[in-house]
Formats: sequence, structure tokens, C-alpha cells
Amino acid sequence: MTLGILVDASCDLPTSIYERYQVNILPATLMVNQQLIIDARDPETTQRFYRSTSAQQLASARPDSATVGALIDALKASLLYRYDQLLIVTPHLKLSNTLPRVRETVFQIQPQFEPLRLAAQLTHPYKVRILESNSGYAGYGLVLYEALRLIKERARSVDQLKQPLDDFKSSLVTYVLPGHERFNYELLANPPFNLSWLSLQKLKLTTSLPVFKIDFKGANYYENIPSGNAERAFLHFAYQQLMGTRLSSHLVNISFAGNLAKLRVLPMVKTLQKYVISQGGKLVYSMMSLSSAAQLGKGALSLSFAAAEQLPGDTGRRPLLSRPTIYAVR
Repeated sequence: MTLGILVDASCDLPTSIYERYQVNILPATLMVNQQLIIDARDPETTQRFYRSTSAQQLASARPDSATVGALIDALKASLLYRYDQLLIVTPHLKLSNTLPRVRETVFQIQPQFEPLRLAAQLTHPYKVRILESNSGYAGYGLVLYEALRLIKERARSVDQLKQPLDDFKSSLVTYVLPGHERFNYELLANPPFNLSWLSLQKLKLTTSLPVFKIDFKGANYYENIPSGNAERAFLHFAYQQLMGTRLSSHLVNISFAGNLAKLRVLPMVKTLQKYVISQGGKLVYSMMSLSSAAQLGKGALSLSFAAAEQLPGDTGRRPLLSRPTIYAVR
């Protein structure tokens, strides 16, 4: 009995992991300057896009999740025959319309599962399970990685994955820094951030940048960081958050809407890496999907890890544009 996994292109995780575990990707689309771009997490296409697309062009792009038709085609072309069981992991419902489209697809095509497989001389019953990640960006990637780990170690069916993944999701924390290169703050009025008009006006008048936290409770404004040297400031912020918790999963994931080489040379990355290793973990980097970058802006960053304990003094939502924490950025 074989078990496969399908995710959409907004699942941020290094390409090497996708290739090693043969994860199936459902492409998304992006309309930029009336040109349709397929987002399938291809590293060369993604890197070329970040080099050639300006922040202003990206801010006006229109991303869209995979269509019902594309998912039906993927099932009929291969997924229905390559596996006896399929786990479809989708991003947070407020971040994407993938989940309702997947549900609609499975509802439409489920009566065809048995006849199509019998025609291909496959006798095992076909089982599909859908799991919402309750996160997005780097957090979506960690949910996928945890599913892969469970399959490798002990899970032999999609039903055996549900409870441990639900437990894992409740410990997952994702921090998001919207793009700081000519970012269109009006995008933060959209889900999952849903900032009010007044809050958006305040953001435009400050030199600090907002960081958002996504967990099982939803997405909330968390803290401000200085806008100068935004990447370094966010990494310093990430280090402070990691210092305040105990990891329950060894993988810490960073995704970046830009050239990863620019990120890796920053001294703070080495500091982060040493700390994560000292905790028995591993720090990985991934390029943020094109559809997520269109939502968050060029230069956006996300960081995710599974916390065994709540961060000290963390109550979730904080007053928007409270006095920012001052980070020593060198």
C-alpha cells in the first residue's frame, strides 16, 4: 500500500526535501503585467522572477491558487494510480482558497475513483484525506516536513497521520515580516491580517516595520522592528524568539522572497544556525513561493518552528505600533 502527499506551491521548504521525498506540487498562477506565470516551486524560475520583477510590479500582481480543473487533471493523470492513499495538505484557509477548491474537487471526482482504478487493474480502495496546515509560508512547510517524518518513521496510512499532525500544528509558531521594498501596505487590509484603515495609516507614518504571528489562534500583529537593515533586524528578532522557547521539532525553517544568497551571508544567520544546532535542531532556508511574495511583497521573510513551551510573557495580539523593541543591528 503506497501513500503520497500533495501540497500547493505556497508550501515553503527547500527544493532538496521535495525531491528526496517525491512530494507532489499543485502549481499556482500569478498574473504580472498581463503575463501568466506558473508557480510550481521551480528554483530557477523563482530566482529569475525575483531578479527581473520590481517590487512595484510584484505589488500589483494577482496570485491565484490552483483551480479545481487542475487538481482533477493531476488526480486523473497520475495521483489516482501512483498511490493507494493520498494526503492533501493545504495552507491556512485565511491565506488561500486552496482548501475549499480541494474539497470541491474531491467531492466531484470521488465517485470516479473506483471505476478508474479498476480499469487500471488496481484493486486497493483509494483513500484521500485533506489536512489544513493552520499556518502558511515557512509554517506550511514545517507541517509538510512533519508529515514526511511520520511517514518515514511509523505512519502507514493517512488516518494514522491525522492526530499527531493536529498535535504538531498546535505547537507551531510562524512569524512573518511583510516585504519592505516599496511594500503596498494596503495589502495588509486583506486576510489574514485584516488591519483597519486607521492602523494602515499609522504604519505609513512610522519608520518601523510590523511583524505578524501566525499560530493555531490565527494571524495577529506581534511587534515592530526597525526598517533599516530589515533582514538583519528580523533575524535578530527571530533569534530572541528562539532563545525564549524550547523546540519540540528539530527543524527551523526560514523563507525569503528574494535571493537566498543575500540572506546566507548575513552574520546573524550564522548566529541563528549555531544556536539551533546547540538545541539539537537544524536551520533550513527556502525561497518564498511567488504567490506568497505577491501577497506579502518583495523581500518578505517568514520564520517557523515548533515550540514545546509558550514564549514567556506572550499573550498573542499586541497594540498596533506600540513602542518598538530596539535591536542591536550591526
